[in-house]
Amino acid sequence: MLYIVLLHYPVYNKEGKIVTTAIANMDIHDIARLAKTYGAQRFYIVNPILEQRNLAQEIISHWREGYGAN
Repeated sequence: MLYIVLLHYPVYNKEGKIVTTAIANMDIHDIARLAKTYGAQRFYIVNPILEQRNLAQEIISHWREGYGAN
């Protein structure tokens, strides 16, 4: 079984400090296509910031139900 995780926390910045990175539409779209191509069972997005998780949900909704679904 294949599972894919887009990990935005904990990651290291160029100074070696642990930070949280921002979610981008391109990340979700491209990795979702990769997951579908290779038959991944699940694709998880890890981010501790509520606003970023809400943004991810909006992006996913766009591709599943919104204009992007067409």
